[in-house]
Amino acid sequence: MVAHLNIHTAYDLLNSSLRIHDVIHKAKKEGYSALAITDTNVLYGYPKFYDACMSADIHPIFGMTIYVTDGLYTIETVVLAQDNEGLKSLYQLSSAIKMKEKEEIPLEWLKNYEQHLIIIFKDVEASHIQILETFSEKNEVYINHTSDEAVNAKRIWLQSARYLDEDDAETIVALHAIKDNTKLDLVNETKSLGEHFPSRQELEQFNFSEEFIKNALDIENLCKAKLDYHQSLLPQFMTPNSEPSKDYLWSILIQQLKRWNLDNDNYYKRLKHEYNIITNMGFEDYFLIVSDLIHYAKTHDVMVGPGRGSSAGSLVSYLLEITTIDPLKFNLLFERFLNPERVTMPDIDIDFEDTRRERVIQYVQEKYGEHHVSGIVTFGHLLARAVGRDVGRIMGFDDVTLNEISKLIPHKLGITLEQAYQEDEFKTFVHRNHRNERWFEISKKLEGLPRHTSTHAAGIIINDQPLFNFAPLTLGDTGLLTQWTMTEAEKIGLLKIDFLGLRNLSIIHQIVTQVKKNLNIDIEVEQIPFDDKSVFRLLSQGDTTGIFQLESDGVRSVLKRLQPEHFEDIVAVTSLYRPGPMEEIPTYITRRHDSSKVEYLHPDLEPILKSTYGVIIYQEQIMQIASSFADFSYGEADNLRRAMSKKNRVVLESERQHFIDGSNKNGYDERVSKQIFDLILKFADYGFPRAHAVSYSKIAYIMGYLKVHYPNYFYANILSNVIGNEKKTAAIIDEAKHQQLNILPPNINESHWYYKASAKGIYLSLRTIKGVGYQSVKLIVEERYQNGKYKDFFDFTRRIPKRVKNRKLLEALILVGAFDTFGKNRATLLQAIDQVLDLISDVEQDDMIFDLLTPKQTYEDKDELPDKLLSDYEKEYLGFYISKHPVEKEFEKKQYLGIYKLSNAQNYQPILIQLEDIKQIRTKKGQNMAFITMNDGITLMDGVIFPDKFKRYETTLSTEQMYIVIGKFEKRNQQNQLIVHQLYEINDYKNKKLSDSKQVVLRNIAELKLEIDQISCDTSKANSIEIKGFNEMSKKMTHLGFIEKNNSNFEQLIQSYKPSDIRFI
Repeated sequence: MVAHLNIHTAYDLLNSSLRIHDVIHKAKKEGYSALAITDTNVLYGYPKFYDACMSADIHPIFGMTIYVTDGLYTIETVVLAQDNEGLKSLYQLSSAIKMKEKEEIPLEWLKNYEQHLIIIFKDVEASHIQILETFSEKNEVYINHTSDEAVNAKRIWLQSARYLDEDDAETIVALHAIKDNTKLDLVNETKSLGEHFPSRQELEQFNFSEEFIKNALDIENLCKAKLDYHQSLLPQFMTPNSEPSKDYLWSILIQQLKRWNLDNDNYYKRLKHEYNIITNMGFEDYFLIVSDLIHYAKTHDVMVGPGRGSSAGSLVSYLLEITTIDPLKFNLLFERFLNPERVTMPDIDIDFEDTRRERVIQYVQEKYGEHHVSGIVTFGHLLARAVGRDVGRIMGFDDVTLNEISKLIPHKLGITLEQAYQEDEFKTFVHRNHRNERWFEISKKLEGLPRHTSTHAAGIIINDQPLFNFAPLTLGDTGLLTQWTMTEAEKIGLLKIDFLGLRNLSIIHQIVTQVKKNLNIDIEVEQIPFDDKSVFRLLSQGDTTGIFQLESDGVRSVLKRLQPEHFEDIVAVTSLYRPGPMEEIPTYITRRHDSSKVEYLHPDLEPILKSTYGVIIYQEQIMQIASSFADFSYGEADNLRRAMSKKNRVVLESERQHFIDGSNKNGYDERVSKQIFDLILKFADYGFPRAHAVSYSKIAYIMGYLKVHYPNYFYANILSNVIGNEKKTAAIIDEAKHQQLNILPPNINESHWYYKASAKGIYLSLRTIKGVGYQSVKLIVEERYQNGKYKDFFDFTRRIPKRVKNRKLLEALILVGAFDTFGKNRATLLQAIDQVLDLISDVEQDDMIFDLLTPKQTYEDKDELPDKLLSDYEKEYLGFYISKHPVEKEFEKKQYLGIYKLSNAQNYQPILIQLEDIKQIRTKKGQNMAFITMNDGITLMDGVIFPDKFKRYETTLSTEQMYIVIGKFEKRNQQNQLIVHQLYEINDYKNKKLSDSKQVVLRNIAELKLEIDQISCDTSKANSIEIKGFNEMSKKMTHLGFIEKNNSNFEQLIQSYKPSDIRFI
């Protein structure tokens, strides 16, 4: 028997490079009988170490390395668990160390936990005698082989193992450099540290004494601790009057069934079925606990999602209001959620609005106690790109080289350095010099090691006893965490619930709250009609910006082709639009529009697949087919579905025969049975859980409903949620304008940190203004709340604190129109800045003293800034235009030229646009051409200028400039693009248009400001042009006369009349 009792695994973060799999593989090969994991202060690696040892038939021993101090001296100490009580002591000791953030522990701590532990002191010297004497009455105390010979105690060979083989010593030096942010010594090679995992041959060379061998054997035999999996560790729910949980649960369910008028045979039978499974599996407390915390959320103004994952398939969950999805109405299966034939913990994931999720966590912490609730640890690893940069940094690579490394490693999930090495560019980099080769060698040795801990985004562990009785704890950024991962904690038997924060629920809640406050309308999201035609019309148009699950360009395209008419269409789209099932989208859409195209492999599939037009979309359909054709129970059908998705060949062959035999018993032909099995096998790979699809489609529909009926509030809130993202903000504002919504400039008396909806439109957020920071906005709004709205610009400058009042702030607010509400133009207000800055006084906050000590401030009226300049400032300070886009303004002025917009133009009609982007490329023939992005002020569209045309315009094209383009529309990737044939600068087109005109048509003749007689001329003149009047009522033309064809007359006519009512033809 050979034991190694001092293994430091890679989970002794940045202190060991020993991968658990590697050390156990070597130990098995070398004939070790036992190994002890002894990471410093932590137990992160226990479950992985235990499982790997058991698989290799090696005795796992649980231990920990700690540093013990008596106040004067500190000694490295290894403690090993003798039994499961000792294991619990290690949980508690490690938890205390991490929660108190200790590097070394007082002697008294170890004394408190000594009873079920074996203690081994390392490198004992005479100065440590007093520490040893503290444990003089304990038999299981040892010192290691490097301790002072004069110390009288039982001895054992004990040497740390922190890397696998002798030539891996450099990994420890590298890890320490990464941890300490220091540089590697590349001149002096790292010598062996004597801490590799020794082979059997090396151990024999040590020639251990009989005492060492006997003591090691004694320790191995004493250590019998093991991890107990699948314990029943569910907390008990405190019921009223201590009523048994089963009885209390049943009484609630029956009451709710009656309250909701669902007490019929179908619902009662389903309820009894679910209740029996839940209680037989011992999960009644689980459902009551989840129901309680959701009830707390809903009664404390925290919005909860309709459901998530497969839990929406449970009627019990629905009646307890854990979900808001009726599983019978939507044909959902309970066994997809909780399978009695596969004993696993139920998994109810809950979506809360992300801004109030912490309220619910705080409630759970207060209800169950400080050490009874924790988050869950996750580990960050030294993956290819991270390890490459870390090792490069400690080797002294400059930033240019570090960035080169990042670019050379492909952006591909799970990429390894060895895979990257197959790329020629990366290989060239590695062999560029010896230093790069050393970098590659060290990086490969460290790749994949755990680097640091993080917090699981959603998982919360709950128990009615302190958690450190069952698992070790540590501190995370937001509080306590288990030292074990989510799957490991669940495997022990601990209750894990995912508290997820969903931004879309926050948006819905904000809209509902604001509509109630401003319009006094109560929106009950559970009561809205789910057959609103206007919602489906919106989706059919692809206007899905801000709508959960439906925003991407791909989904918009599907919705436009599908033209959804009922809620099930949304459920289908959210399930189909993902890798794999996407290939079925054309089939689904074709059959949805033409029922004659629907086909079934067998007529008996129709009841199951009719709602999806013969296409298998949902996992529940696979289960229903197995049940209907082969008499699988739903539990067996769920096992079949899992086996199919996991591609377990052995299980699949067994299940195939099971399916065929069952189908044969039901009278189905074997050939048909095999075909149907192969059919469901194909779809099992990517069948989507229908329960989840229904739940999330409900959120999508609710958002669509709010967008249709309360658009100002909808857009205001989605804009508030992208503050800081200039590109998204501009896109949403453009769409809102396209929806004819009124986007209002920031208003010093109305705007907030967030966007504000009102009857007039949507006020922009003050935070969107560049140069206006959080503190400034906070102070401006607080002053307004406390002392009322600002009376004018001077009142504003007097009331805001001196520390934020500066030229930069005032200019920014003026130039975006924040003071327009006071009736003075922006040029006038800019002129007034000098007055208010010159008069800053230490007593300015006192109204009376300020009025006494300062002269009355007056405005010096100025002409407003040019239109173009105002627009430019808006773009500069906001990233987009608030007022009309410059192209829209120019369009209004130039309508007399008969121009069009991108959205309403036909082929070869003149369109006024601004070039947003020009991407020039060279064709295979070596000719230049360009892809352009055009903006008509509302619509963006791509365009192409082919070589024969591009050579004419190449030198004149410029972004941000306006042009008239003429061309032909074509479809590309379901989107319109314009093939540009002609391109003009505006003045060139104007001159050409006026010169080529044969007549002028005027509309609204009665309102004509200019007498035609003043500029009329004789028809005999060769250069005369006819003027006609168009009567909109009669739709008839009237001859008005002729004018001489010259620029002066044209300009006089244009200036005298609205551009929209003149056309040169």
